[in-house]
Amino acid sequence: MKKKITLIDYGAGNILSARRGFMKSGAVVEVSSDLKKIKDASFLVLPGDGSFSYASYQLKKSGIFDILLRHVKKGNPLLGICLGMQMLLSKSEEFGKHFGLSIIRGDIKSIKKQKLPYCKIPVIGWHNIVSKKKNLKNKIKYLTNFNNKGFYFVHSFHALPKNKNEILAYYNYGNQKITAIIGKDNVLGTQFHPEKSGLNGIKLIKAFLKVN
Repeated sequence: MKKKITLIDYGAGNILSARRGFMKSGAVVEVSSDLKKIKDASFLVLPGDGSFSYASYQLKKSGIFDILLRHVKKGNPLLGICLGMQMLLSKSEEFGKHFGLSIIRGDIKSIKKQKLPYCKIPVIGWHNIVSKKKNLKNKIKYLTNFNNKGFYFVHSFHALPKNKNEILAYYNYGNQKITAIIGKDNVLGTQFHPEKSGLNGIKLIKAFLKVN
């Protein structure tokens, strides 16, 4: 039986691209902004493009913010993508101080500029990730299979979880280690776009679908 993913439409994500990508994983995909459907969903995906402040405002205004917290508390799987991943953390310094879901404690800060070696910001393009050998307290298995695999990134800010065990993978950008995947229990967040990352992205989505 195919797993069903509910892709949350809250006005801050590239929904069409995400929907196509997730359909390639073999899942049934429903795009919804309906609070009841989101509340009743088994697998939730929180996409995101744009600014943290706008996304936070939209989630709170729509009532989805609290539903996400209850969803995670019940032990149901949640995947955050790009800005959606950043929303899993406590707060961001993008355009002032704005607060996220705080499912994973930590901050979102701008990527530091580097003269040597020169690294363009925003980050746009493919980078190979380094997966940690141990994925502590995380129900999403086999992430080590993605070690040294390429994924597509577009971002200027990055995640800094307080608990370093919740950083499941990173990529090297000049002399910085940039968080690529975060996770805890039933929650997974990817700074990259799996739906734009070809076969590697599809495989990662399938790994997410094996939770529970």
